[in-house]
Amino acid sequence: MPPSSPISFCMIVCSRRRPELLINALNCIVALKIPENITFSVLVVENDTAPKYTRIVDSFKDKLELHYEMEPEPGLTYVRNHALSSAEKMGMDWVGSIDDDVTINADWLEHMVAAIRAYPDTQIFYGNWVRSNHPDEPAWHPSAHHYNTKATGRKISVSSFNNMAIHTSVFAQNGMALQLDHAFRYIGGEDADFSRSYLKKGGIIRAVHEAYAGETNSDERTEFSHRLSRASGCEYATVKISHKHDPAVVAFLWSLQTVYRGAALGTVNMVLCALVYPFNKTRGLKFYGVGRMLFAKVRGVLRYYFGSDPEIYRDEDA
Repeated sequence: MPPSSPISFCMIVCSRRRPELLINALNCIVALKIPENITFSVLVVENDTAPKYTRIVDSFKDKLELHYEMEPEPGLTYVRNHALSSAEKMGMDWVGSIDDDVTINADWLEHMVAAIRAYPDTQIFYGNWVRSNHPDEPAWHPSAHHYNTKATGRKISVSSFNNMAIHTSVFAQNGMALQLDHAFRYIGGEDADFSRSYLKKGGIIRAVHEAYAGETNSDERTEFSHRLSRASGCEYATVKISHKHDPAVVAFLWSLQTVYRGAALGTVNMVLCALVYPFNKTRGLKFYGVGRMLFAKVRGVLRYYFGSDPEIYRDEDA
């Protein structure tokens, strides 16, 4: 794409009952540097039965070209599909998407647009996302994850709506017509499933390392029991995605090695905890934390085959 080509770019933010986080997200968007020949707008879609963000949205309308819509059906799959459909109706070329609980740098849009123009064969770009532990979390808690460390331009196999840019043709009815699958409504993993569907249609995903998004664990996620529940739920969703897209035997063998590896490494970490704890409590507890997380992932796999959907997002505002 020529550097001077005009692009209409809409940033979508989906939110439910988290006004403080939405304000922070919109403040980050206000600070964005808008590249040359970019027509930029913002779409906030509130996932609730009655509007609660009217005052917040009104307070930003003198700073942004801002559109505000409602999606009453609860669940991220519904609100994100609503946002994508609205962006298509608005005639957007590209859609940017961030979660309401992430912060992005002022140069985020510049880097995304630069990648869009440098790689015209690509319809999805995924930025660099870092989730950090909460300041009040115990030192022994397993460190939060750093996602997508690939250099800009590298092809990758997964993306997430918490930090991405996506061409309208991916979800437009006259294009790939992809949507988020409501089977993942409350269990999570809808992003990874969407990525797999896109790749199966021949799409390319590229990393944009400089497009940074940061997230800090919430107060609720400082509870270790909550982290274990999420780890188990995420693994459940991963198995569900594998069974949807891979041959059944491949998905089962993948699950088998996950259980074997998790059980073996979890046991090793628990043994190390018992050996180290009497001499170094913090380090011993670190081994304990890693071991419990590995066992939680095993539990998630087994739940897929012998249990029911964990629905970890049913009661969580998102």
